[in-house]
Amino acid sequence: MRRIILSSIVLIFIFSGRIASQLDLSGRYTFAEFDTAKQNDLLFRLETNLFFKNNEYFSDYTQGYTLPGFSLRPELVYYAGKRLKFTAGANLIQFFGEDGLFDVKPVISAQLRASDKFYIILGTLKGNLHHGLIEPVYDPDYQYLRPVENGMQFLFNSKRFNFDAWIDWEQFISWGDTLPERFTAGFTADAVLTNKDSKIQVGMPVQLLAGHQSGQISDYNDDTYSMLNSVLGLKTGLTTGNGFIRRIWLDGYYLGFSQFSGSLDLGFDSGYALYPVTGFDYKYGQFMVGYWYADNFYSLKGNQEFMSLSDYKEGFYSQYRNMGTVKATFNRSFMNDQIKLNVCFNIYYDFPSSQFDYSYGLSLIYSPEFRIVNLVSR
Repeated sequence: MRRIILSSIVLIFIFSGRIASQLDLSGRYTFAEFDTAKQNDLLFRLETNLFFKNNEYFSDYTQGYTLPGFSLRPELVYYAGKRLKFTAGANLIQFFGEDGLFDVKPVISAQLRASDKFYIILGTLKGNLHHGLIEPVYDPDYQYLRPVENGMQFLFNSKRFNFDAWIDWEQFISWGDTLPERFTAGFTADAVLTNKDSKIQVGMPVQLLAGHQSGQISDYNDDTYSMLNSVLGLKTGLTTGNGFIRRIWLDGYYLGFSQFSGSLDLGFDSGYALYPVTGFDYKYGQFMVGYWYADNFYSLKGNQEFMSLSDYKEGFYSQYRNMGTVKATFNRSFMNDQIKLNVCFNIYYDFPSSQFDYSYGLSLIYSPEFRIVNLVSR
Protein backbone atom coordinates (compact mmCIF):
# COMPACT_ATOMS: atom_id res chain seq x y z
CA MET A 1 0.00 0.00 0.00
CA ARG A 2 2.87 2.38 0.74
CA ARG A 3 4.14 1.77 -2.77
CA ILE A 4 0.71 2.70 -4.16
CA ILE A 5 0.63 5.98 -2.24
CA LEU A 6 4.21 6.82 -3.13
CA SER A 7 3.55 6.10 -6.80
CA SER A 8 0.51 8.38 -6.70
CA ILE A 9 2.53 11.24 -5.25
CA VAL A 10 5.34 10.78 -7.74
CA LEU A 11 2.94 10.78 -10.66
CA ILE A 12 1.31 13.95 -9.40
CA PHE A 13 4.58 15.81 -9.65
CA ILE A 14 5.36 14.32 -13.04
CA PHE A 15 1.92 14.84 -14.56
CA SER A 16 0.16 17.92 -13.26
CA GLY A 17 -3.30 17.53 -14.74
CA ARG A 18 -6.90 16.76 -13.99
CA ILE A 19 -8.72 13.46 -14.15
CA ALA A 20 -11.91 13.29 -16.20
CA SER A 21 -14.78 11.25 -14.83
CA GLN A 22 -15.59 8.05 -16.69
CA LEU A 23 -18.87 9.39 -18.02
CA ASP A 24 -19.65 12.84 -19.35
CA LEU A 25 -21.65 14.52 -16.57
CA SER A 26 -21.16 18.03 -17.97
CA GLY A 27 -24.93 18.20 -18.41
CA ARG A 28 -25.04 18.55 -14.61
CA TYR A 29 -22.18 21.09 -14.28
CA THR A 30 -23.23 24.42 -12.78
CA PHE A 31 -20.05 26.38 -12.03
CA ALA A 32 -19.72 29.70 -13.88
CA GLU A 33 -16.16 29.99 -15.20
CA PHE A 34 -14.15 33.19 -14.88
CA ASP A 35 -14.94 35.61 -17.73
CA THR A 36 -12.38 38.39 -18.24
CA ALA A 37 -14.76 40.25 -20.58
CA LYS A 38 -16.95 41.09 -17.56
CA GLN A 39 -14.42 43.24 -15.67
CA ASN A 40 -16.04 45.71 -13.25
CA ASP A 41 -19.49 44.18 -13.92
CA LEU A 42 -21.97 43.57 -11.11
CA LEU A 43 -24.24 40.67 -12.13
CA PHE A 44 -27.14 38.65 -10.82
CA ARG A 45 -27.03 34.91 -11.48
CA LEU A 46 -29.83 32.45 -10.70
CA GLU A 47 -28.98 28.77 -10.83
CA THR A 48 -32.02 26.46 -10.90
CA ASN A 49 -31.65 22.69 -10.78
CA LEU A 50 -34.71 20.44 -10.97
CA PHE A 51 -33.81 16.77 -10.51
CA PHE A 52 -35.16 13.28 -10.00
CA LYS A 53 -32.78 10.43 -9.10
CA ASN A 54 -34.07 6.94 -8.27
CA ASN A 55 -31.70 4.27 -6.93
CA GLU A 56 -33.21 0.78 -7.04
CA TYR A 57 -30.65 -0.97 -4.82
CA PHE A 58 -31.52 -4.36 -3.30
CA SER A 59 -28.12 -5.85 -2.46
CA ASP A 60 -26.68 -6.61 0.96
CA TYR A 61 -24.27 -3.69 0.60
CA THR A 62 -26.69 -0.76 0.48
CA GLN A 63 -30.36 0.20 0.29
CA GLY A 64 -32.13 2.11 -2.42
CA TYR A 65 -33.46 5.65 -2.09
CA THR A 66 -35.01 8.38 -4.23
CA LEU A 67 -33.97 12.03 -4.55
CA PRO A 68 -36.79 14.13 -6.07
CA GLY A 69 -36.48 17.86 -5.68
CA PHE A 70 -35.03 21.16 -6.80
CA SER A 71 -32.41 23.68 -5.76
CA LEU A 72 -32.06 27.44 -6.23
CA ARG A 73 -28.86 29.45 -5.98
CA PRO A 74 -29.35 33.23 -6.32
CA GLU A 75 -25.99 35.03 -6.44
CA LEU A 76 -24.55 38.50 -6.80
CA VAL A 77 -21.30 38.37 -8.79
CA TYR A 78 -18.78 41.21 -9.01
CA TYR A 79 -15.69 41.24 -11.22
CA ALA A 80 -13.08 43.49 -9.62
CA GLY A 81 -11.12 44.03 -12.82
CA LYS A 82 -9.68 41.11 -14.78
CA ARG A 83 -8.14 39.26 -11.83
CA LEU A 84 -10.71 38.93 -9.05
CA LYS A 85 -14.31 37.74 -8.84
CA PHE A 86 -16.49 37.93 -5.73
CA THR A 87 -19.66 35.86 -5.33
CA ALA A 88 -22.27 36.14 -2.56
CA GLY A 89 -25.58 34.33 -2.33
CA ALA A 90 -27.26 31.24 -0.95
CA ASN A 91 -27.99 27.66 -1.98
CA LEU A 92 -31.55 26.53 -1.26
CA ILE A 93 -32.58 22.90 -1.73
CA GLN A 94 -35.94 21.21 -1.23
CA PHE A 95 -36.84 17.55 -1.62
CA PHE A 96 -40.44 16.93 -2.69
CA GLY A 97 -42.64 15.78 0.19
CA GLU A 98 -40.19 17.04 2.82
CA ASP A 99 -41.62 18.92 5.77
CA GLY A 100 -40.45 22.47 6.33
CA LEU A 101 -38.88 25.04 4.07
CA PHE A 102 -35.63 24.99 2.14
CA ASP A 103 -32.34 23.81 3.55
CA VAL A 104 -30.29 27.00 3.16
CA LYS A 105 -26.49 27.29 2.93
CA PRO A 106 -24.60 30.56 2.34
CA VAL A 107 -22.47 30.84 -0.80
CA ILE A 108 -19.56 33.28 -0.46
CA SER A 109 -16.34 33.05 -2.45
CA ALA A 110 -13.43 34.98 -3.92
CA GLN A 111 -11.77 33.66 -7.07
CA LEU A 112 -8.35 35.01 -7.99
CA ARG A 113 -7.12 34.64 -11.55
CA ALA A 114 -3.42 34.47 -10.72
CA SER A 115 -2.54 33.79 -14.37
CA ASP A 116 -4.24 32.70 -17.58
CA LYS A 117 -4.03 29.08 -16.37
CA PHE A 118 -3.91 29.22 -12.57
CA TYR A 119 -6.81 30.11 -10.24
CA ILE A 120 -7.26 30.27 -6.48
CA ILE A 121 -10.67 30.03 -4.79
CA LEU A 122 -11.37 30.83 -1.14
CA GLY A 123 -14.81 30.20 0.36
CA THR A 124 -17.38 28.23 -1.63
CA LEU A 125 -15.53 25.90 -4.00
CA LYS A 126 -15.96 24.66 -7.53
CA GLY A 127 -17.07 21.40 -5.97
CA ASN A 128 -18.92 18.08 -6.17
CA LEU A 129 -19.07 16.81 -9.80
CA HIS A 130 -16.61 19.45 -11.02
CA HIS A 131 -13.72 17.68 -9.27
CA GLY A 132 -14.01 14.87 -11.83
CA LEU A 133 -13.74 12.06 -9.26
CA ILE A 134 -14.67 8.55 -10.41
CA GLU A 135 -17.78 6.93 -8.92
CA PRO A 136 -16.13 4.35 -6.58
CA VAL A 137 -14.39 7.27 -4.84
CA TYR A 138 -17.15 9.90 -5.10
CA ASP A 139 -20.88 9.25 -5.52
CA PRO A 140 -22.43 11.78 -7.98
CA ASP A 141 -25.50 11.94 -5.71
CA TYR A 142 -23.52 14.26 -3.43
CA GLN A 143 -24.39 17.01 -5.89
CA TYR A 144 -27.86 16.87 -4.31
CA LEU A 145 -27.02 15.60 -0.82
CA ARG A 146 -24.20 18.07 -0.14
CA PRO A 147 -24.13 20.67 -2.92
CA VAL A 148 -22.00 23.29 -1.14
CA GLU A 149 -18.30 22.78 -0.35
CA ASN A 150 -16.31 25.44 1.52
CA GLY A 151 -12.60 25.83 2.01
CA MET A 152 -9.66 26.50 -0.30
CA GLN A 153 -8.96 25.38 -3.89
CA PHE A 154 -6.20 25.63 -6.49
CA LEU A 155 -6.96 25.06 -10.18
CA PHE A 156 -4.60 24.80 -13.13
CA ASN A 157 -5.86 24.40 -16.70
CA SER A 158 -3.84 24.07 -19.89
CA LYS A 159 -4.07 22.09 -23.13
CA ARG A 160 -1.92 19.24 -21.85
CA PHE A 161 -1.95 19.45 -18.05
CA ASN A 162 -4.71 20.19 -15.55
CA PHE A 163 -5.14 19.78 -11.83
CA ASP A 164 -7.60 20.51 -9.04
CA ALA A 165 -6.36 20.58 -5.42
CA TRP A 166 -8.76 21.44 -2.62
CA ILE A 167 -9.71 21.10 1.02
CA ASP A 168 -13.38 21.01 2.00
CA TRP A 169 -13.86 21.96 5.66
CA GLU A 170 -17.00 20.08 6.65
CA GLN A 171 -17.20 20.60 10.41
CA PHE A 172 -15.55 23.37 12.44
CA ILE A 173 -14.93 23.05 16.19
CA SER A 174 -13.92 25.35 19.00
CA TRP A 175 -12.98 24.72 22.64
CA GLY A 176 -15.62 22.78 24.54
CA ASP A 177 -17.58 21.55 21.51
CA THR A 178 -19.15 18.09 21.52
CA LEU A 179 -18.44 17.40 17.84
CA PRO A 180 -15.23 16.29 16.09
CA GLU A 181 -13.36 18.29 13.48
CA ARG A 182 -13.96 16.91 9.98
CA PHE A 183 -12.59 17.74 6.54
CA THR A 184 -11.90 16.18 3.14
CA ALA A 185 -8.86 16.98 1.01
CA GLY A 186 -8.45 16.00 -2.62
CA PHE A 187 -6.24 16.20 -5.68
CA THR A 188 -7.30 15.20 -9.18
CA ALA A 189 -4.91 15.31 -12.09
CA ASP A 190 -4.83 14.42 -15.77
CA ALA A 191 -2.03 14.60 -18.33
CA VAL A 192 -2.54 14.22 -22.09
CA LEU A 193 0.43 12.19 -23.29
CA THR A 194 -0.29 12.45 -27.02
CA ASN A 195 -0.74 15.34 -29.42
CA LYS A 196 -4.15 16.88 -28.86
CA ASP A 197 -4.91 16.82 -32.59
CA SER A 198 -4.10 13.11 -32.90
CA LYS A 199 -6.99 10.70 -33.54
CA ILE A 200 -5.52 8.37 -30.93
CA GLN A 201 -5.41 9.91 -27.47
CA VAL A 202 -3.56 8.61 -24.40
CA GLY A 203 -3.88 10.16 -20.96
CA MET A 204 -2.77 9.38 -17.44
CA PRO A 205 -5.13 10.27 -14.57
CA VAL A 206 -4.14 10.50 -10.92
CA GLN A 207 -6.51 10.97 -8.01
CA LEU A 208 -6.17 11.28 -4.24
CA LEU A 209 -8.98 11.77 -1.73
CA ALA A 210 -8.28 11.91 2.00
CA GLY A 211 -10.78 12.10 4.84
CA HIS A 212 -10.08 13.08 8.45
CA GLN A 213 -12.24 13.17 11.58
CA SER A 214 -10.74 13.98 14.97
CA GLY A 215 -10.02 17.02 17.11
CA GLN A 216 -8.12 17.80 20.31
CA ILE A 217 -10.10 20.74 21.66
CA SER A 218 -13.59 19.19 21.80
CA ASP A 219 -15.23 16.35 23.72
CA TYR A 220 -17.09 13.82 21.56
CA ASN A 221 -17.98 10.12 21.29
CA ASP A 222 -17.70 9.80 17.49
CA ASP A 223 -15.18 7.46 15.89
CA THR A 224 -11.96 9.06 14.62
CA TYR A 225 -10.28 8.26 11.32
CA SER A 226 -7.66 9.34 8.81
CA MET A 227 -7.93 7.51 5.49
CA LEU A 228 -6.87 7.83 1.88
CA ASN A 229 -8.10 6.66 -1.50
CA SER A 230 -5.68 6.76 -4.43
CA VAL A 231 -6.31 6.17 -8.13
CA LEU A 232 -3.84 5.56 -10.94
CA GLY A 233 -5.16 5.13 -14.45
CA LEU A 234 -4.50 4.96 -18.15
CA LYS A 235 -6.97 6.36 -20.67
CA THR A 236 -6.95 5.59 -24.38
CA GLY A 237 -9.34 6.79 -27.05
CA LEU A 238 -9.87 6.79 -30.81
CA THR A 239 -11.68 9.73 -32.42
CA THR A 240 -13.98 8.45 -35.17
CA GLY A 241 -15.27 11.73 -36.64
CA ASN A 242 -18.45 13.80 -36.50
CA GLY A 243 -20.98 11.03 -37.10
CA PHE A 244 -23.29 9.52 -34.49
CA ILE A 245 -20.38 7.71 -32.81
CA ARG A 246 -17.71 10.31 -32.03
CA ARG A 247 -15.12 8.41 -30.01
CA ILE A 248 -14.33 4.88 -28.79
CA TRP A 249 -12.33 4.49 -25.59
CA LEU A 250 -10.77 2.01 -23.17
CA ASP A 251 -9.70 3.10 -19.68
CA GLY A 252 -8.19 1.24 -16.75
CA TYR A 253 -8.04 2.29 -13.09
CA TYR A 254 -6.13 0.94 -10.11
CA LEU A 255 -7.60 2.11 -6.79
CA GLY A 256 -6.07 1.90 -3.34
CA PHE A 257 -7.50 2.31 0.15
CA SER A 258 -5.63 2.86 3.41
CA GLN A 259 -6.69 3.88 6.92
CA PHE A 260 -3.71 5.32 8.79
CA SER A 261 -5.15 5.95 12.24
CA GLY A 262 -8.33 6.30 14.23
CA SER A 263 -10.90 4.28 16.18
CA LEU A 264 -13.20 3.50 13.24
CA ASP A 265 -13.16 -0.30 12.89
CA LEU A 266 -13.92 -1.38 9.33
CA GLY A 267 -12.48 -4.87 9.76
CA PHE A 268 -9.55 -4.01 7.47
CA ASP A 269 -7.08 -1.14 7.15
CA SER A 270 -6.04 -1.40 3.50
CA GLY A 271 -7.20 -2.77 0.18
CA TYR A 272 -7.31 -2.23 -3.55
CA ALA A 273 -9.54 -2.50 -6.61
CA LEU A 274 -9.28 -2.80 -10.39
CA TYR A 275 -11.78 -1.10 -12.68
CA PRO A 276 -11.30 -1.51 -16.46
CA VAL A 277 -14.02 0.25 -18.49
CA THR A 278 -14.75 0.62 -22.17
CA GLY A 279 -17.34 2.56 -24.12
CA PHE A 280 -18.05 5.18 -26.72
CA ASP A 281 -19.08 8.81 -27.01
CA TYR A 282 -22.05 9.41 -29.25
CA LYS A 283 -23.66 12.61 -30.46
CA TYR A 284 -25.64 13.21 -27.26
CA GLY A 285 -23.73 11.42 -24.53
CA GLN A 286 -21.82 8.29 -23.60
CA PHE A 287 -22.20 4.55 -23.10
CA MET A 288 -19.89 2.49 -20.87
CA VAL A 289 -19.39 -1.11 -19.74
CA GLY A 290 -17.04 -1.94 -16.85
CA TYR A 291 -15.86 -4.71 -14.53
CA TRP A 292 -15.19 -4.08 -10.83
CA TYR A 293 -12.87 -6.32 -8.83
CA ALA A 294 -12.11 -5.31 -5.25
CA ASP A 295 -10.17 -6.75 -2.33
CA ASN A 296 -11.08 -4.95 0.91
CA PHE A 297 -12.04 -1.65 -0.70
CA TYR A 298 -13.67 1.28 1.05
CA SER A 299 -14.23 4.98 0.37
CA LEU A 300 -15.89 7.59 2.58
CA LYS A 301 -17.58 9.36 -0.32
CA GLY A 302 -17.85 6.61 -2.93
CA ASN A 303 -21.00 4.90 -4.19
CA GLN A 304 -21.74 2.15 -1.64
CA GLU A 305 -22.36 -0.35 -4.46
CA PHE A 306 -18.57 -0.63 -4.86
CA MET A 307 -17.66 -1.27 -1.20
CA SER A 308 -16.60 -4.47 0.54
CA LEU A 309 -18.89 -3.95 3.55
CA SER A 310 -22.52 -3.04 4.06
CA ASP A 311 -23.69 0.37 5.25
CA TYR A 312 -26.89 -1.01 6.80
CA LYS A 313 -26.34 -4.71 7.64
CA GLU A 314 -24.13 -4.81 10.70
CA GLY A 315 -21.28 -7.25 10.26
CA PHE A 316 -21.97 -8.00 6.59
CA TYR A 317 -18.67 -8.08 4.73
CA SER A 318 -17.19 -9.58 1.57
CA GLN A 319 -13.45 -9.31 1.12
CA TYR A 320 -13.70 -9.78 -2.64
CA ARG A 321 -16.16 -8.03 -4.95
CA ASN A 322 -16.90 -9.05 -8.54
CA MET A 323 -19.37 -6.74 -10.26
CA GLY A 324 -20.26 -5.62 -13.76
CA THR A 325 -21.43 -2.09 -14.54
CA VAL A 326 -23.30 -0.56 -17.48
CA LYS A 327 -23.80 3.21 -17.72
CA ALA A 328 -25.34 5.58 -20.24
CA THR A 329 -25.90 9.34 -20.38
CA PHE A 330 -27.86 11.70 -22.60
CA ASN A 331 -26.97 15.42 -22.59
CA ARG A 332 -28.48 18.39 -24.41
CA SER A 333 -27.85 22.09 -23.91
CA PHE A 334 -29.60 25.21 -25.16
CA MET A 335 -29.22 29.01 -25.05
CA ASN A 336 -25.39 28.93 -24.88
CA ASP A 337 -25.47 26.32 -22.08
CA GLN A 338 -27.86 28.35 -19.93
CA ILE A 339 -30.23 25.37 -20.16
CA LYS A 340 -28.83 21.86 -19.62
CA LEU A 341 -30.62 18.52 -19.71
CA ASN A 342 -29.01 15.33 -18.39
CA VAL A 343 -30.44 11.80 -18.35
CA CYS A 344 -28.46 8.93 -16.82
CA PHE A 345 -29.00 5.19 -16.41
CA ASN A 346 -26.76 2.83 -14.40
CA ILE A 347 -26.70 -0.94 -13.88
CA TYR A 348 -24.73 -2.80 -11.18
CA TYR A 349 -24.65 -6.60 -11.37
CA ASP A 350 -23.00 -8.52 -8.52
CA PHE A 351 -21.83 -11.84 -9.97
CA PRO A 352 -21.49 -13.96 -6.77
CA SER A 353 -25.02 -13.16 -5.57
CA SER A 354 -26.59 -12.69 -9.05
CA GLN A 355 -27.99 -9.41 -7.73
CA PHE A 356 -29.18 -6.83 -10.28
CA ASP A 357 -29.35 -3.20 -9.09
CA TYR A 358 -29.98 -0.11 -11.19
CA SER A 359 -30.56 3.63 -11.01
CA TYR A 360 -31.80 6.35 -13.32
CA GLY A 361 -31.98 10.10 -13.12
CA LEU A 362 -33.11 13.29 -14.84
CA SER A 363 -31.74 16.78 -14.26
CA LEU A 364 -32.75 20.09 -15.81
CA ILE A 365 -30.55 23.11 -15.07
CA TYR A 366 -31.36 26.72 -15.96
CA SER A 367 -28.72 29.31 -15.04
CA PRO A 368 -29.42 32.78 -16.50
CA GLU A 369 -27.12 35.69 -15.72
CA PHE A 370 -28.08 39.38 -15.86
CA ARG A 371 -25.82 42.43 -15.81
CA ILE A 372 -26.92 45.00 -13.24
CA VAL A 373 -24.30 47.72 -13.68
CA ASN A 374 -20.68 48.28 -14.64
CA LEU A 375 -18.72 49.78 -11.72
CA VAL A 376 -15.56 51.40 -13.05
CA SER A 377 -12.81 51.40 -10.41
CA ARG A 378 -11.35 54.83 -9.68
